[in-house]
Amino acid sequence: MIRHVVLLEWNEKVTDAAVQAVTDSLASLPDQIAEIRSYQFGPDRGLNDRNADYALIADFNSEADFSTYVSHPAHVDLMKNLTGPILASFRSAQFVLPE
Repeated sequence: MIRHVVLLEWNEKVTDAAVQAVTDSLASLPDQIAEIRSYQFGPDRGLNDRNADYALIADFNSEADFSTYVSHPAHVDLMKNLTGPILASFRSAQFVLPE
């Protein structure tokens, strides 16, 4: 299984409504992309000053499933039209989970 971890930092133009739009769109992706095995995400709780603003963790059965997710039109649209305009930085990593 492949775990995909994402940390997002918002720019100064971010609004609560824009973050909610990202959250709502992310919530719709598992119904659109069958390759998503598990999907959790949300804004940071502010427990540490050095934290990112938003996090996402997604699991996929294979690297091929992850690739399908990354290039899926619904994911591409979210990244371009909702996340992109409010994004200051984006970091991600993928690693194998033990079975």
